Amino acid sequence: MALGHPTSTWTSYLNTAGSGLQTPETRRAVADFLDLEATVGSYFAERAYGELLNGGVYQAVSDLFGCRAEDVALSDSATRAWHSAVALLDLTARDVVWTTPFEWAGNLLLLRHLQRTAGFTIREVPLTPAGDLDLDWCAAELTDDVALFSVTQMPSCTGAATPLGPVAELLRGRRTLLVVDACQAAGLIPVDLTATPADLFTATGKKSLLGPRGTGISVISEKFRAAAAEPVSVDVHTHGFAPDGRIGRSDRSARVFELGEKAVASFVGLETALRQARSNDWGRITALSLALRDGARQVPGIRVHATGSHHTGIICVTHERLPAAELWERLCLAGVACWLIDGAHTPGYLLRAGVPAAVRLAVGPRTTAEEVAFGLDALTTVARAAGPASPAAPSDTPAGPALAPAGS
Repeated sequence: MALGHPTSTWTSYLNTAGSGLQTPETRRAVADFLDLEATVGSYFAERAYGELLNGGVYQAVSDLFGCRAEDVALSDSATRAWHSAVALLDLTARDVVWTTPFEWAGNLLLLRHLQRTAGFTIREVPLTPAGDLDLDWCAAELTDDVALFSVTQMPSCTGAATPLGPVAELLRGRRTLLVVDACQAAGLIPVDLTATPADLFTATGKKSLLGPRGTGISVISEKFRAAAAEPVSVDVHTHGFAPDGRIGRSDRSARVFELGEKAVASFVGLETALRQARSNDWGRITALSLALRDGARQVPGIRVHATGSHHTGIICVTHERLPAAELWERLCLAGVACWLIDGAHTPGYLLRAGVPAAVRLAVGPRTTAEEVAFGLDALTTVARAAGPASPAAPSDTPAGPALAPAGS
Protein backbone atom coordinates (compact mmCIF):
# COMPACT_ATOMS: atom_id res chain seq x y z
CA MET A 1 0.00 0.00 0.00
CA ALA A 2 1.43 3.37 -1.01
CA LEU A 3 0.65 6.03 1.57
CA GLY A 4 -0.77 8.28 -1.09
CA HIS A 5 -3.29 5.58 -1.99
CA PRO A 6 -4.51 3.94 1.24
CA THR A 7 -6.70 0.88 1.27
CA SER A 8 -10.45 1.41 1.33
CA THR A 9 -10.60 0.25 4.94
CA TRP A 10 -8.21 0.26 7.86
CA THR A 11 -7.92 -2.52 10.42
CA SER A 12 -7.52 0.13 13.11
CA TYR A 13 -8.69 3.72 12.59
CA LEU A 14 -6.85 5.92 15.10
CA ASN A 15 -7.00 9.22 13.21
CA THR A 16 -10.17 10.84 14.57
CA ALA A 17 -8.07 13.82 15.69
CA GLY A 18 -7.50 14.46 12.01
CA SER A 19 -10.86 13.48 10.57
CA GLY A 20 -13.56 11.34 12.13
CA LEU A 21 -15.38 8.61 10.25
CA GLN A 22 -18.94 9.70 9.55
CA THR A 23 -21.80 7.45 10.56
CA PRO A 24 -24.03 5.90 7.86
CA GLU A 25 -26.82 8.25 8.96
CA THR A 26 -24.67 11.34 8.41
CA ARG A 27 -23.53 10.14 5.00
CA ARG A 28 -27.13 9.36 4.06
CA ALA A 29 -28.29 12.83 5.10
CA VAL A 30 -25.70 14.43 2.81
CA ALA A 31 -26.49 12.05 -0.05
CA ASP A 32 -30.24 12.64 0.25
CA PHE A 33 -29.74 16.39 -0.05
CA LEU A 34 -27.41 15.98 -3.03
CA ASP A 35 -29.90 13.65 -4.73
CA LEU A 36 -32.63 16.26 -4.33
CA GLU A 37 -30.30 19.04 -5.47
CA ALA A 38 -29.47 17.08 -8.62
CA THR A 39 -33.18 16.79 -9.36
CA VAL A 40 -34.62 20.22 -8.55
CA GLY A 41 -31.55 22.49 -8.36
CA SER A 42 -29.69 23.91 -5.40
CA TYR A 43 -32.07 26.80 -4.63
CA PHE A 44 -35.17 24.64 -4.43
CA ALA A 45 -33.32 21.93 -2.51
CA GLU A 46 -32.15 24.50 0.03
CA ARG A 47 -35.70 25.82 0.32
CA ALA A 48 -36.98 22.31 0.97
CA TYR A 49 -34.48 21.99 3.84
CA GLY A 50 -35.13 25.53 5.07
CA GLU A 51 -36.33 24.54 8.55
CA LEU A 52 -33.20 22.46 9.20
CA LEU A 53 -30.78 24.99 7.72
CA ASN A 54 -32.27 28.08 9.33
CA GLY A 55 -33.14 26.56 12.67
CA GLY A 56 -32.39 22.87 13.15
CA VAL A 57 -28.62 22.91 12.82
CA TYR A 58 -28.33 25.93 15.15
CA GLN A 59 -30.57 24.22 17.68
CA ALA A 60 -28.45 21.07 17.41
CA VAL A 61 -25.36 23.11 18.37
CA SER A 62 -27.35 24.64 21.23
CA ASP A 63 -28.51 21.26 22.51
CA LEU A 64 -25.05 19.69 22.40
CA PHE A 65 -23.04 22.52 23.95
CA GLY A 66 -25.61 24.14 26.23
CA CYS A 67 -25.62 27.52 24.52
CA ARG A 68 -28.26 29.80 22.99
CA ALA A 69 -29.07 29.14 19.34
CA GLU A 70 -28.87 32.88 18.62
CA ASP A 71 -25.23 32.86 19.72
CA VAL A 72 -24.27 30.26 17.07
CA ALA A 73 -22.59 31.08 13.76
CA LEU A 74 -21.52 28.60 11.09
CA SER A 75 -18.48 28.72 8.82
CA ASP A 76 -16.35 26.49 6.64
CA SER A 77 -13.78 25.67 9.33
CA ALA A 78 -12.88 26.18 12.96
CA THR A 79 -9.88 28.24 11.90
CA ARG A 80 -12.06 30.60 9.88
CA ALA A 81 -14.49 30.86 12.81
CA TRP A 82 -11.68 31.74 15.26
CA HIS A 83 -9.84 34.12 12.95
CA SER A 84 -12.86 36.00 11.65
CA ALA A 85 -14.04 36.73 15.19
CA VAL A 86 -10.76 37.52 16.96
CA ALA A 87 -9.58 39.77 14.13
CA LEU A 88 -12.54 42.08 14.80
CA LEU A 89 -11.51 42.91 18.37
CA ASP A 90 -10.20 46.41 18.99
CA LEU A 91 -7.01 45.45 20.79
CA THR A 92 -4.55 48.23 21.61
CA ALA A 93 -1.04 48.69 22.96
CA ARG A 94 -2.50 48.89 26.48
CA ASP A 95 -3.90 45.36 26.25
CA VAL A 96 -2.44 42.00 27.18
CA VAL A 97 -3.40 38.73 25.49
CA TRP A 98 -2.83 35.45 27.32
CA THR A 99 -2.11 32.25 25.42
CA THR A 100 -1.01 28.79 26.56
CA PRO A 101 1.80 26.43 25.49
CA PHE A 102 -0.90 24.35 23.75
CA GLU A 103 -1.89 27.13 21.32
CA TRP A 104 -2.53 26.00 17.76
CA ALA A 105 0.03 27.60 15.45
CA GLY A 106 -2.64 29.01 13.14
CA ASN A 107 -4.23 30.97 15.99
CA LEU A 108 -0.87 32.13 17.28
CA LEU A 109 0.11 33.30 13.81
CA LEU A 110 -3.00 35.50 13.65
CA LEU A 111 -2.28 36.98 17.09
CA ARG A 112 1.30 37.75 16.10
CA HIS A 113 0.05 39.36 12.90
CA LEU A 114 -2.46 41.52 14.78
CA GLN A 115 0.18 42.39 17.36
CA ARG A 116 2.36 44.03 14.71
CA THR A 117 -0.33 46.62 14.06
CA ALA A 118 -2.07 46.94 17.43
CA GLY A 119 1.00 46.63 19.65
CA PHE A 120 -0.59 44.56 22.40
CA THR A 121 1.47 42.24 24.61
CA ILE A 122 1.25 38.45 24.36
CA ARG A 123 2.01 36.45 27.52
CA GLU A 124 2.07 32.68 27.77
CA VAL A 125 0.45 31.12 30.84
CA PRO A 126 2.85 28.55 32.35
CA LEU A 127 2.05 24.93 33.10
CA THR A 128 2.27 23.19 36.46
CA PRO A 129 4.74 20.30 36.89
CA ALA A 130 1.86 17.93 36.07
CA GLY A 131 1.29 19.69 32.76
CA ASP A 132 -1.89 21.65 33.58
CA LEU A 133 -2.49 25.37 33.18
CA ASP A 134 -1.17 27.13 36.27
CA LEU A 135 -4.34 28.78 37.55
CA ASP A 136 -2.57 30.04 40.65
CA TRP A 137 -0.26 32.02 38.38
CA CYS A 138 -3.33 33.27 36.50
CA ALA A 139 -5.04 34.42 39.69
CA ALA A 140 -1.90 36.28 40.78
CA GLU A 141 -1.22 37.92 37.41
CA LEU A 142 -4.76 38.73 36.22
CA THR A 143 -5.44 42.46 35.89
CA ASP A 144 -7.85 44.56 33.86
CA ASP A 145 -5.12 44.92 31.24
CA VAL A 146 -5.76 41.31 30.16
CA ALA A 147 -8.21 41.76 27.29
CA LEU A 148 -8.28 38.18 26.02
CA PHE A 149 -7.41 34.73 27.36
CA SER A 150 -7.01 32.23 24.53
CA VAL A 151 -7.42 28.65 25.78
CA THR A 152 -6.92 25.62 23.57
CA GLN A 153 -9.20 23.18 25.35
CA MET A 154 -7.29 20.23 23.92
CA PRO A 155 -4.10 20.50 21.84
CA SER A 156 -3.82 18.85 18.44
CA CYS A 157 -0.86 16.77 19.61
CA THR A 158 -2.01 15.41 22.98
CA GLY A 159 -5.27 14.98 24.84
CA ALA A 160 -4.39 17.31 27.70
CA ALA A 161 -7.90 18.62 28.34
CA THR A 162 -8.25 21.89 30.20
CA PRO A 163 -11.42 22.05 32.35
CA LEU A 164 -13.16 25.29 31.45
CA GLY A 165 -15.00 25.71 34.76
CA PRO A 166 -12.09 27.06 36.84
CA VAL A 167 -11.01 29.36 34.01
CA ALA A 168 -14.50 30.78 33.53
CA GLU A 169 -14.83 31.31 37.27
CA LEU A 170 -11.48 33.11 37.39
CA LEU A 171 -12.66 35.56 34.72
CA ARG A 172 -16.15 36.11 36.10
CA GLY A 173 -16.91 39.85 36.29
CA ARG A 174 -13.71 40.79 34.46
CA ARG A 175 -13.38 42.58 31.12
CA THR A 176 -11.24 39.67 29.89
CA LEU A 177 -12.77 37.74 27.01
CA LEU A 178 -12.45 33.95 27.26
CA VAL A 179 -11.75 32.51 23.82
CA VAL A 180 -11.82 28.70 23.61
CA ASP A 181 -10.51 26.65 20.71
CA ALA A 182 -12.38 23.34 21.10
CA CYS A 183 -11.39 21.95 17.72
CA GLN A 184 -10.15 18.67 19.23
CA ALA A 185 -12.32 18.60 22.35
CA ALA A 186 -15.78 18.91 20.77
CA GLY A 187 -17.32 15.44 20.59
CA LEU A 188 -14.54 13.89 22.66
CA ILE A 189 -15.43 15.34 26.07
CA PRO A 190 -18.68 16.85 27.36
CA VAL A 191 -19.05 20.63 27.15
CA ASP A 192 -21.70 22.75 28.90
CA LEU A 193 -21.45 26.43 28.02
CA THR A 194 -24.37 27.24 30.29
CA ALA A 195 -22.38 26.18 33.34
CA THR A 196 -19.03 27.42 32.06
CA PRO A 197 -19.63 30.25 29.59
CA ALA A 198 -17.03 31.28 27.04
CA ASP A 199 -17.13 34.48 25.02
CA LEU A 200 -15.97 32.73 21.87
CA PHE A 201 -16.09 28.95 21.49
CA THR A 202 -15.02 27.41 18.17
CA ALA A 203 -15.09 23.86 16.88
CA THR A 204 -14.93 21.87 13.66
CA GLY A 205 -17.40 19.33 12.39
CA LYS A 206 -14.88 16.96 10.81
CA LYS A 207 -13.08 15.55 13.87
CA SER A 208 -14.75 13.95 16.91
CA LEU A 209 -18.15 15.36 15.99
CA LEU A 210 -17.91 12.99 12.98
CA GLY A 211 -19.43 15.53 10.61
CA PRO A 212 -18.52 16.51 7.05
CA ARG A 213 -15.36 18.41 6.26
CA GLY A 214 -15.82 22.10 5.50
CA THR A 215 -17.98 22.79 8.54
CA GLY A 216 -17.04 25.06 11.42
CA ILE A 217 -18.94 26.24 14.48
CA SER A 218 -18.60 29.30 16.66
CA VAL A 219 -20.56 30.28 19.74
CA ILE A 220 -20.23 34.04 20.23
CA SER A 221 -21.49 35.73 23.38
CA GLU A 222 -23.23 39.09 23.45
CA LYS A 223 -20.23 40.42 25.38
CA PHE A 224 -17.89 39.40 22.58
CA ARG A 225 -20.22 40.78 19.90
CA ALA A 226 -20.35 44.11 21.74
CA ALA A 227 -16.56 44.26 21.87
CA ALA A 228 -16.05 43.32 18.23
CA ALA A 229 -16.26 45.57 15.21
CA GLU A 230 -18.86 44.98 12.53
CA PRO A 231 -17.67 42.15 10.24
CA VAL A 232 -16.20 43.41 6.98
CA SER A 233 -18.05 40.82 4.89
CA VAL A 234 -21.63 41.66 5.89
CA ASP A 235 -24.09 39.80 3.67
CA VAL A 236 -27.71 40.01 2.62
CA HIS A 237 -28.89 37.37 5.09
CA THR A 238 -28.38 39.84 7.97
CA HIS A 239 -28.34 43.28 6.29
CA GLY A 240 -30.29 45.06 3.59
CA PHE A 241 -30.82 48.39 1.86
CA ALA A 242 -33.78 50.62 2.66
CA PRO A 243 -35.46 52.65 -0.11
CA ASP A 244 -33.58 55.76 1.03
CA GLY A 245 -30.25 53.96 0.57
CA ARG A 246 -29.49 53.41 4.25
CA ILE A 247 -28.30 49.98 5.36
CA GLY A 248 -30.44 48.22 7.93
CA ARG A 249 -29.52 45.18 10.01
CA SER A 250 -32.26 42.58 10.07
CA ASP A 251 -30.58 40.03 12.35
CA ARG A 252 -29.00 40.80 15.72
CA SER A 253 -27.76 37.26 16.33
CA ALA A 254 -24.27 35.81 15.87
CA ARG A 255 -25.16 35.00 12.26
CA VAL A 256 -23.79 38.40 11.33
CA PHE A 257 -20.40 36.61 11.42
CA GLU A 258 -21.54 34.26 8.64
CA LEU A 259 -21.68 34.61 4.88
CA GLY A 260 -24.98 33.88 3.19
CA GLU A 261 -23.43 31.26 0.90
CA LYS A 262 -22.28 27.97 2.41
CA ALA A 263 -21.82 24.30 1.54
CA VAL A 264 -25.44 23.43 2.27
CA ALA A 265 -25.15 19.65 1.94
CA SER A 266 -22.32 19.58 4.49
CA PHE A 267 -24.41 21.42 7.08
CA VAL A 268 -27.32 19.07 6.49
CA GLY A 269 -24.93 16.26 7.43
CA LEU A 270 -23.55 18.25 10.35
CA GLU A 271 -27.02 18.55 11.87
CA THR A 272 -27.31 14.75 11.93
CA ALA A 273 -23.81 14.38 13.39
CA LEU A 274 -24.53 16.91 16.14
CA ARG A 275 -27.72 15.13 17.17
CA GLN A 276 -25.88 11.82 17.32
CA ALA A 277 -23.05 13.32 19.38
CA ARG A 278 -25.49 13.90 22.24
CA SER A 279 -25.44 10.13 22.76
CA ASN A 280 -21.65 9.84 22.93
CA ASP A 281 -20.46 7.51 25.69
CA TRP A 282 -17.90 9.73 27.41
CA GLY A 283 -16.88 7.02 29.87
CA ARG A 284 -16.21 4.56 27.06
CA ILE A 285 -14.06 7.10 25.21
CA THR A 286 -12.11 7.70 28.40
CA ALA A 287 -11.53 3.98 28.98
CA LEU A 288 -10.26 3.47 25.43
CA SER A 289 -7.99 6.49 25.79
CA LEU A 290 -6.52 5.05 28.96
CA ALA A 291 -5.89 1.71 27.26
CA LEU A 292 -4.15 3.42 24.34
CA ARG A 293 -2.01 5.72 26.46
CA ASP A 294 -0.92 3.17 29.04
CA GLY A 295 -0.47 0.43 26.46
CA ALA A 296 1.83 2.61 24.36
CA ARG A 297 3.88 3.42 27.45
CA GLN A 298 4.73 -0.26 27.78
CA VAL A 299 6.27 -0.52 24.30
CA PRO A 300 10.09 -0.54 24.50
CA GLY A 301 11.67 2.28 22.54
CA ILE A 302 8.47 4.32 22.34
CA ARG A 303 8.15 7.68 24.04
CA VAL A 304 4.59 8.81 24.75
CA HIS A 305 3.83 12.51 24.81
CA ALA A 306 0.72 12.78 26.98
CA THR A 307 0.82 15.45 29.61
CA GLY A 308 -1.73 16.79 32.09
CA SER A 309 -3.97 15.61 34.91
CA HIS A 310 -6.99 15.43 32.60
CA HIS A 311 -6.04 13.47 29.53
CA THR A 312 -8.20 11.73 26.97
CA GLY A 313 -8.44 10.91 23.31
CA ILE A 314 -5.05 11.77 21.80
CA ILE A 315 -1.45 10.73 22.24
CA CYS A 316 1.57 11.33 20.09
CA VAL A 317 4.54 9.01 20.09
CA THR A 318 8.14 9.00 18.94
CA HIS A 319 10.68 6.18 18.74
CA GLU A 320 14.15 6.40 20.21
CA ARG A 321 15.78 5.48 16.85
CA LEU A 322 13.17 5.51 14.09
CA PRO A 323 12.40 8.92 12.52
CA ALA A 324 8.78 9.89 13.02
CA ALA A 325 8.05 9.69 9.28
CA GLU A 326 9.32 6.10 9.14
CA LEU A 327 7.37 5.09 12.25
CA TRP A 328 4.23 6.56 10.69
CA GLU A 329 4.77 4.80 7.37
CA ARG A 330 5.31 1.43 9.04
CA LEU A 331 2.17 1.78 11.15
CA CYS A 332 0.11 2.75 8.10
CA LEU A 333 1.46 -0.21 6.16
CA ALA A 334 0.44 -2.43 9.09
CA GLY A 335 -3.16 -1.22 8.73
CA VAL A 336 -3.25 1.49 11.42
CA ALA A 337 -4.68 4.84 10.34
CA CYS A 338 -2.68 7.46 12.24
CA TRP A 339 -1.05 10.76 11.35
CA LEU A 340 2.39 12.32 11.07
CA ILE A 341 2.21 15.66 12.85
CA ASP A 342 4.52 18.67 12.69
CA GLY A 343 5.92 19.84 16.00
CA ALA A 344 5.74 23.43 14.75
CA HIS A 345 1.94 23.22 14.80
CA THR A 346 2.13 23.40 18.60
CA PRO A 347 5.32 25.45 18.90
CA GLY A 348 4.97 26.17 22.62
CA TYR A 349 4.71 22.48 23.48
CA LEU A 350 6.15 19.93 21.03
CA LEU A 351 8.62 22.14 19.20
CA ARG A 352 9.86 23.69 22.44
CA ALA A 353 10.39 20.17 23.83
CA GLY A 354 12.66 19.37 20.89
CA VAL A 355 10.12 17.23 19.01
CA PRO A 356 10.05 18.34 15.35
CA ALA A 357 7.62 15.58 14.32
CA ALA A 358 5.65 12.77 15.94
CA VAL A 359 3.01 10.16 15.19
CA ARG A 360 -0.46 10.95 16.51
CA LEU A 361 -2.83 8.18 17.59
CA ALA A 362 -6.36 9.19 18.54
CA VAL A 363 -9.56 7.46 19.56
CA GLY A 364 -13.03 8.84 18.93
CA PRO A 365 -16.71 8.10 19.54
CA ARG A 366 -16.72 5.19 17.07
CA THR A 367 -13.38 3.61 18.05
CA THR A 368 -13.57 0.01 19.27
CA ALA A 369 -11.48 -1.81 21.86
CA GLU A 370 -10.35 -4.14 19.08
CA GLU A 371 -8.97 -1.21 17.10
CA VAL A 372 -6.98 0.01 20.10
CA ALA A 373 -5.61 -3.48 20.73
CA PHE A 374 -4.63 -3.90 17.08
CA GLY A 375 -2.95 -0.49 17.05
CA LEU A 376 -0.91 -1.33 20.15
CA ASP A 377 0.09 -4.70 18.70
CA ALA A 378 1.23 -3.01 15.50
CA LEU A 379 3.18 -0.39 17.47
CA THR A 380 4.90 -3.16 19.44
CA THR A 381 5.75 -5.09 16.28
CA VAL A 382 7.18 -2.04 14.53
CA ALA A 383 9.24 -1.09 17.59
CA ARG A 384 10.64 -4.63 17.96
CA ALA A 385 11.55 -4.75 14.28
CA ALA A 386 13.64 -1.63 14.78
CA GLY A 387 16.01 -3.61 17.02
CA PRO A 388 16.79 -3.86 20.75
CA ALA A 389 15.52 -0.97 22.80
CA SER A 390 15.71 0.37 26.30
CA PRO A 391 13.05 -1.14 28.61
CA ALA A 392 10.76 1.87 28.28
CA ALA A 393 11.35 5.38 27.09
CA PRO A 394 10.11 7.99 29.58
CA SER A 395 7.11 10.17 28.96
CA ASP A 396 7.76 13.86 28.54
CA THR A 397 5.89 14.80 31.72
CA PRO A 398 4.49 13.00 34.78
CA ALA A 399 1.43 10.95 33.92
CA GLY A 400 -0.89 12.49 36.51
CA PRO A 401 -3.85 10.56 37.88
CA ALA A 402 -5.98 8.15 35.89
CA LEU A 403 -7.85 9.49 32.92
CA ALA A 404 -11.11 11.28 33.55
CA PRO A 405 -13.27 13.33 31.23
CA ALA A 406 -12.39 16.96 31.87
CA GLY A 407 -15.84 18.18 30.89
CA SER A 408 -16.20 21.91 31.27
